[in-house]
Amino acid sequence: MILSISGQVIVFLWTTVCGMVIAFVYDIFRIIRKAVKTGGLVISVQDLLFWLIACIIMFVSIYYSNDGELRGFLFLGAFLGVVLYAMLFSRIVMGSSLFIINITVKAVRFLAFILFYPFRLLVKLLAVPVRKAAKAAADSLRKVRTRRDEASGRRAEADKAAGGQRRRFAAIRRIFAGRIE
Repeated sequence: MILSISGQVIVFLWTTVCGMVIAFVYDIFRIIRKAVKTGGLVISVQDLLFWLIACIIMFVSIYYSNDGELRGFLFLGAFLGVVLYAMLFSRIVMGSSLFIINITVKAVRFLAFILFYPFRLLVKLLAVPVRKAAKAAADSLRKVRTRRDEASGRRAEADKAAGGQRRRFAAIRRIFAGRIE
């Protein structure tokens, strides 16, 4: 298809706009990367997704504006669009987007602080009595264990003094009770 000069200028301007759109999509991915810390695998998937989107944008642009004919000025227009966007809009878009994200995060944190403050206060108020009750329970359990250990120690001494008769009688009682070991 033969295009007139004015048609070629329109196609060139259209691919320049598409280059700017591709650069904007790239800025979106940059914003996501700065806002959310991700690992290498996620970054690789994001890169692949970006290039798929960029290819689709360029393919659709070339297909509808130039009937799919590839010409050098199309790629030059896309490159010019990316450069123009980077020089004119990228800093503004990145700065304002990150500012909005930071303000939103701070607002959500503040709201969470306000919403959870009564629960934190309740936990602080209940912590002292619960801690005291737990300490009292631990102390009483320690006393019971100490008494049990002392009693078993006395039994062992009495058993030793009796020559092991107590142990033998206990074994005989178990046999008659039906609990053979």
